[in-house]
Amino acid sequence: MSGAPGVAAPAAASEGPSEAKPAKKPHLRGDIEGLRAVAVGTVLLFHMGVPWVDGGFAGVDIFFVISGFLITSLLLREAGRSGSISIVDFYARRARRLLPAASVVLLFTAVAGYLLMPPAGRGDLGTDVITATLYVINWGLAFRAVDYLNEGADVSPLQHYWSLSVEEQYYVFWPLIILVGLVVARRLGVRPMRMLFGVLAVVAAASLAYSVVHTAADPATAYFYTTTRVWELAIGALTAFAVDRLRRTLSHTVATVMATVGLLMIAYSALVFSKGTPWPGSAALVPTVGTALVIAAGCASQTTIPARLLSLKPMTWLGGLSYSVYLWHWPLITIAAARWPDIRIRHKIALGLLSVVLAWVTKKLVEDPIRFNKGISAQPRKALTMGGVLMTVCVLAGFAVMRTVPDLGTTKDVEGATALVADTSASTWEVRSDPESVFTTSGELTPNPAVATKDVPSYYDDDCQVLAGDTAVKTSCTYGDTGSDKVMALVGDSKMGQWFPVFDEIAKREGMRLDLYLKSACAFGEGASIKDECAEFTGNAVTAMGEGDRTPDVVVSSAGTDDAKAADLAAPLKTLQDGGAKVVVLADNIHPGSEVYNCVAEAGDGDYASCDFPREDTDASLGQAADELGATFVPVDEWICPEGVKECPPAVAGTLVYRQGSHVTATYARTMTPIIWRQLSAAKVTSTPVADITVDDIPAPTGSAKG
Repeated sequence: MSGAPGVAAPAAASEGPSEAKPAKKPHLRGDIEGLRAVAVGTVLLFHMGVPWVDGGFAGVDIFFVISGFLITSLLLREAGRSGSISIVDFYARRARRLLPAASVVLLFTAVAGYLLMPPAGRGDLGTDVITATLYVINWGLAFRAVDYLNEGADVSPLQHYWSLSVEEQYYVFWPLIILVGLVVARRLGVRPMRMLFGVLAVVAAASLAYSVVHTAADPATAYFYTTTRVWELAIGALTAFAVDRLRRTLSHTVATVMATVGLLMIAYSALVFSKGTPWPGSAALVPTVGTALVIAAGCASQTTIPARLLSLKPMTWLGGLSYSVYLWHWPLITIAAARWPDIRIRHKIALGLLSVVLAWVTKKLVEDPIRFNKGISAQPRKALTMGGVLMTVCVLAGFAVMRTVPDLGTTKDVEGATALVADTSASTWEVRSDPESVFTTSGELTPNPAVATKDVPSYYDDDCQVLAGDTAVKTSCTYGDTGSDKVMALVGDSKMGQWFPVFDEIAKREGMRLDLYLKSACAFGEGASIKDECAEFTGNAVTAMGEGDRTPDVVVSSAGTDDAKAADLAAPLKTLQDGGAKVVVLADNIHPGSEVYNCVAEAGDGDYASCDFPREDTDASLGQAADELGATFVPVDEWICPEGVKECPPAVAGTLVYRQGSHVTATYARTMTPIIWRQLSAAKVTSTPVADITVDDIPAPTGSAKG
């Protein structure tokens, strides 16, 4: 599974044919209500961190199948009864069923998130409120899942709305396909149900094939894509086409076996699968087929032992609350975890139980009174108008949260790392003997800590960071003096890319073109310790650097090395070195181990020293690779957290050091320009005399992809 927490949504799809009579609640199959209880129960246990339910995220797949079955059954009955379907009535029912409770939770989350979550997350919170309201949040989360800038980012309290978005996107097209199919079948004189079944089967097969391929290539995005999930809804829909045949042909014994096997498949999914399972892909066939077997068996008999167990009153009661339980539980858990990071399982269990209470209150006071209101039910336009008003209010709430996000503030003059220089007139710069004197412990900072995550290098604006799943080199990513025939190449991951402002300025001043070969979460290397995808990208980059005018005069490499071995990091650099390039290896910087910018933002103008963290040496493999190559090694830690200090500061000379994870802010990186440049010139990598490089050579900000 991807880094996503496997947030699942129950199928809010209990419309039945009896909803045409607004004064009565629809008749529900007890086994399906029980399946909902199983699904929401596994999701709840998973999110509460209860052991042994590592695959609880599969609950979302159960819900998709249930939804596909119920909604398609409704549409097919309407088509069989009238020869057509009413798109207006369909969406009016969806509005009555989904929007009241969803809007209440969205507004609660907007307010609670604003008050209790770190200020740095307000931009994402506001965006998520808007995209969840519009049922497109799954695409935003898919992008965020591969956005390496989001290392260490807080989990969205609205992440669970992704599955509702997938469902509603599916139901934009499925009723229309049925409607068009009925018209086409009538004109061609063919059986409409057979044709629709064939169309859906083809769609399901195509989606499943795409899901398997995409999940293998990029599970982070595959988890959220609508196109990788359509087949799950389609399995339920295909089952709906077979209801009459199942009733006629399945014996009680066969139904019992099918339902038992189906429940065992669901149990296997919840207990055996884990976050490490690539998802959805082929693995998701286990819970989806299992759910379809239970539903199919129930079409033939409601007296099997599995059906009776699922129809027990506690199960149907929880199943009836599943939509609201799903809506409430995730914001409660994530907001509490963001506000109180030391939250334990027992606290999450209490929050899970609270979500059940809130779900019951929401169902009694919000869901049912609106859903079964005679006036609203009888007039679809009223339901659609109500839905439009609720969505407008939620969108406005999202914009209101976004308006509280402060300005990045990166246009100000900053000293940052240069304030640590003991004697700026010295031929060799050394760190001052009292570095703590320039550590900032209160007051205004640049960038503003509340939006520090937006202070990123400007090359992200040009889509020049190769993302997960892609190994192609982007040869259009050139900077510095773009007309020069002298070339400097930056190779590595986003930890190399964080220093882009430095090398862009150096390249301009040295009259060199700057070519980028940067890929998210990928050290530039080849060998056993390098991921296959990263090694492939490295090979492509080395090939590109041997073509035409792309041969580099200087290659600068760095990475968040983790488990990469020195020999594997050195191997491709040796190839480039043999081709005539001067190789520079830039050290990785100290990792704070927590989101320092959040701590500083919550401190306000107070004591930033409370956000200090212990100094720990970084991985030595980059330095070892440089030694192996006889290359220039450029250390950076002494200008971020000087040796001898007790703890590392979050800010130096009014400049915030870290944005997300272990990445330094683009602003602080800029202040490192004269420091790094001097080291390059001292090593004869660049030609500007060391004495000519001063603290005044900090480049002006060039903007950022996020701010």
